[in-house]
Formats: sequence, structure tokens, C-alpha cells
Amino acid sequence: MSQLTRRAALYGVAGGVAALAGCTEAGVPADGDGTDGGDGVGNGTDGSDGDGSDGADGDGGDGPDSDDEEVTTVVQQVGAALSGPTWDRTEQRGFCALIAEEGDASWLLDDAPEEVRAFVEETDFAASVLVYVESVGPDTCHDEITFDSTGMGVEDGTFVADATVQGPGSDDVACGEAITYPAALIRVTSDPLPDAARLTVTDGWGETGTVRDGEGVPDSDRLAGGI
Repeated sequence: MSQLTRRAALYGVAGGVAALAGCTEAGVPADGDGTDGGDGVGNGTDGSDGDGSDGADGDGGDGPDSDDEEVTTVVQQVGAALSGPTWDRTEQRGFCALIAEEGDASWLLDDAPEEVRAFVEETDFAASVLVYVESVGPDTCHDEITFDSTGMGVEDGTFVADATVQGPGSDDVACGEAITYPAALIRVTSDPLPDAARLTVTDGWGETGTVRDGEGVPDSDRLAGGI
């Protein structure tokens, strides 16, 4: 909030001062001009410690937000899984890999669709990493993986998120009878960048499990030709 806006707010109705106090910055004087509570003391309705709803550190609502790590993401659907797949769907819900450099993806993305390769090439790996994830579904309509923004973020250097295989969304849609392995890439931009990934994956049958990069990484020699 600018100085002009804060001063205008303080001259408003006294009953609204406590609600506005959390939006003001630390260090703004409340020196008894009577505008913050009408009693000339300077504390007014701000609270007995002079900080009011700003909190014990006097920073108000600005403090916690300023310390939050900002994470932005962009999702690119891949289509069919690129790993083969070489993992057992009866033992795990999916597979994921962290791609920190463009060269890290060559073993996986050589046979990817053109738009997927372009998505990788457009990634600035100085500011972002890619997380590749694949899972499994019961029919051809389960062909995408979506990510829940709730709880998505970077924790102690690890990117965490919930990923779900999406079905047709309607019983009226005709689906082919075939086990499918959808996959997706998610571009993660943050500072600092994550160096690991942990995803909670729900497959097309509604079964949920945790997958981590580096766990069950397929042997690249087994990936020739992909699927």
C-alpha cells in the first residue's frame, strides 16, 4: 500500500482501523495525532502493543507473504508414455523424472511429439526445471494427467504435487477398450529450483501412490523406439 493510500485509510472510520492495520507497513508512525483511534495516544484500536493486527513482529500481513517461495507451473500433455512403459502398473501408480537440463531429456524425449520437444526447447533451464510423469488408465479416454494446484510447491528442495489421470467425464462418451499410459510434462519455475520431485499419483482406477524421481528409472537401453 502506498503512503498516500495508507494515510487516506487512517483518516477513515475509526472502527475500520483495526481491519486496515494488517495492510500497513512496519515503521509507519502512530504518534498521537488522533487519527488512528481518536484518543490521541497513538495506539487507538491497533492493539495494546501498538502494533494491532500487524502481529508481534509489527510487519502485519506483509511478513508471511514476503517469505513465501513463489512457484509457477505450466503443463504440457505428452500423450502416450515415453518410457515404454518399463514399470509394472500392478506395483506402482506411475513413474516420474526430473529434467534439470535439456540434455537430461534426450533419453526420454527423442521420440516425443513435435509440440513436446518444442516445449522442452523453450524451457529456460536457468530458471526452470521439468518434471515428467506418466500413469495408467483403463481405456482410451483416460488420456491426460492433470495437476492439483492445491498443495503444489517446493518443500526442502523437492517439488511436490498431486497428479491424476483424467477420464472422459461423461458416461455418454464411447471409449476404446485398451489399457492406456498417459503422460505429461510440468515446467516448474522457482528460486531456488528444486533438485528432486515427489508426486502423489492417482491412476485411472482411482488407486493412489507416491512416485519419486530416481526411483525405478528405466534403463535407457530399454527405451529404443518408445511406444
